[in-house]
Amino acid sequence: MLLHRENKENRRVVLTIQVEKDAWEKALNDAYEQSKALFKKEDGSLPTRQEMEEKHGDDVFYQDAVNSTFPVALVEAVRQEDISVAGAPELNVLSIGPEGYTFTALIDLYPEVKLGQYKGLSAPRPTAELSDDDVNAAVEEYLQNHLIEEHPEKAAMGDEVVLDFEGFVNGVPFDGGKAEEYPLLLGSGYFIPGFEEQVAGMAAGDERDIAVTFPTQYAPELAGKDAVFHIKVHNITRRCKPTLDDAFAAAQGCANASALRRSIMEQAMHAKQQEAADAYADALIAQVIAGMEVDIPQRMVQCQLDGLMRDLEQQLLNKGATMDAYLDMAGITREDLRKQAEPGARASVEFELAMTEIARLEDIRFTDAELEEKYTQMSALYGMTPDQLKQSLPVERLTHDLRLARARAIVVDSAKPI
Repeated sequence: MLLHRENKENRRVVLTIQVEKDAWEKALNDAYEQSKALFKKEDGSLPTRQEMEEKHGDDVFYQDAVNSTFPVALVEAVRQEDISVAGAPELNVLSIGPEGYTFTALIDLYPEVKLGQYKGLSAPRPTAELSDDDVNAAVEEYLQNHLIEEHPEKAAMGDEVVLDFEGFVNGVPFDGGKAEEYPLLLGSGYFIPGFEEQVAGMAAGDERDIAVTFPTQYAPELAGKDAVFHIKVHNITRRCKPTLDDAFAAAQGCANASALRRSIMEQAMHAKQQEAADAYADALIAQVIAGMEVDIPQRMVQCQLDGLMRDLEQQLLNKGATMDAYLDMAGITREDLRKQAEPGARASVEFELAMTEIARLEDIRFTDAELEEKYTQMSALYGMTPDQLKQSLPVERLTHDLRLARARAIVVDSAKPI
């Protein structure tokens, strides 16, 4: 429930919001239900909520309950005030107890945008051409994306080895030093120096003790210490580049090597044409942004940066790496990385502001039927059901993205190539 609104300078407002007893009590019960299994008693029974609060404090479930209730309360208050939010609000809990809690949200209002000309612009349109070097590069990329798996007798650098390992310092195992059926790409540098090189030469089924020394820049309890790892190799996989011949082409569904080469060239030309179209569109959008008048809230840029950092961290995790390892390898800090990414983040915000304003001026809307059709198309592309896709891509986000895309198309379609 919204209690109060206070207008601030620089298009900022503070909303004071209360989460009342009924919603608060439900959230506390939900938090208890989700966590009670973690506090199982010695006899195997589960504690009651009262027992947990008596043992761990009345506020044991407060954080989880706040996290589950404030988004709904905030969205309702924003809707009630009919305001557009720029970036993530700054939240502060004023009071909290058994009856509920009160918090404030410091909000940057969506900025006022004034556009110049966005229709009838002109820009050079690049020509899509495919050189011999482009064709050779496309063929090489295709072959690299269709590597053939072999299982050699002995491992070499560049092979992927599945192995068990257990590490010992002074004959004593240490935490984090053991794994089973761990996939390791030899030469990746993911393990400490000297480890991967000593795995090279082993065959599937081989066991070996290898001696290594931890780097001085490592976890304090292991830094600089000598260690011995007992390892056992289970499987060796070598990925080799295929030869573009008739047999390989047939495996790819083509009549012969020439047909596959033509298919690769057609895909390369399509990519070149798309690249030229994107360069043309980017030149036009740059003109729109150059003619735009707006004071961009720094919070919008920071939110965009946060998203970029999360995306990078997820990409690294998908590759079996971590953000800390990436930063160490690059020799930079998180702050350095954010500074490097800030111009790109600001450019993304400028694009969103410009396209959102065009969408408003052009009254771009989508019917429920159009949105469902888009969900159907995308779900087929990603191998998901429409309902599954909606979980990761809510209708509000899809609508927003489609409005920006159509606004961009209005700029491009109305333009005149030079």
